[in-house]
Amino acid sequence: MRPVIFCNIAYMKYYRGIINGVDEPENGGKYVKEQKDAHESYNFDIVTDKEGKNYLLGFVMTNSDFGRIAIEKIIGCQALEKENFADGVTVVWCARSRRSGGTRVVGWYNNATVYREQQCVVFQNGYEQGYNFVAEAEDCVLLPESERFRYQWDFPRSGHNGYNFGFGRANVWYASGNDSRMTTFIDRILSQIGNYDGKNLMTEEDLK
Repeated sequence: MRPVIFCNIAYMKYYRGIINGVDEPENGGKYVKEQKDAHESYNFDIVTDKEGKNYLLGFVMTNSDFGRIAIEKIIGCQALEKENFADGVTVVWCARSRRSGGTRVVGWYNNATVYREQQCVVFQNGYEQGYNFVAEAEDCVLLPESERFRYQWDFPRSGHNGYNFGFGRANVWYASGNDSRMTTFIDRILSQIGNYDGKNLMTEEDLK
């Protein structure tokens, strides 16, 4: 199984910044509810570097005050306990919307770099973005809503509907354990990601 990590974030349609009345975060916990904001709101907003390459910078709220990711807990990265980053990781983004009622896969980064410590970038307009994940835009997919709500993108929560794996209280799930049902589920999700050839909402120009 290739390295993979699962992240639970607030639900949005585009993740290209908050657009009042069009794309506002929901089900993102206390911070999102009180501040009407979410740092993950830019997780699928393309950033272009000085060489002209397009990247995505991904944020997830961790249990650590410093935004740490235990990269040695990622499948296939157990030997990286002393390293500051891991390459070649699939990051699967999941969220819960009012429409679906449950948690769904909303998109992914393939071939991502995962940083142990949260990184920070400051844009020209002064906005500061924290992130633990970076991937080339061409390796990423944001599922359209019509696709997200198909049953095959359902994502389990531990202790619900008979599942003993999946997201618990933490927003990061490392998929640890030897449960055969869990392994089968992860293999299926990774296969669906690898075989997906449908629409990518990242390319939508008209945000409505």
